[in-house]
Amino acid sequence: MSPAAGEGTSDLQSSPHHTVAHPAEQATSSNTSSPPATSSEAKTAEGELRRIRSEFVKRVSIPVVKCLLDDLWQQKVFSTEEKESVMEDQNIRADRARCLIDLVIPKGERASQAMIDNMKLMDNHLCITLGL
Repeated sequence: MSPAAGEGTSDLQSSPHHTVAHPAEQATSSNTSSPPATSSEAKTAEGELRRIRSEFVKRVSIPVVKCLLDDLWQQKVFSTEEKESVMEDQNIRADRARCLIDLVIPKGERASQAMIDNMKLMDNHLCITLGL
């Protein structure tokens, strides 16, 4: 897992949109409302899923949840047991959606990006609404 974290850091450093402030600049910009870690996290797929989580839970439909589960299972993001637990252990749509996104986020960047990519294919309107 350490190499993945290192890779994410190097991507941020090489990004044309990521700037590193000099110590003097950091001292003058200390009253900013968002810490740098939060803004860099939002640029990752994991950060994006964390950002949209509550709206995703409110808005996603059961057919999209089912398709996401199937596609993520095919891509080996989920085990059969995890896939079944979302549908069998959860009876309410919002709980299924919450369980789905909460299973994906801790699996890391690849899993989070796979979910976002699949969402864009299945329900582009939802993705636009969520700001993805």
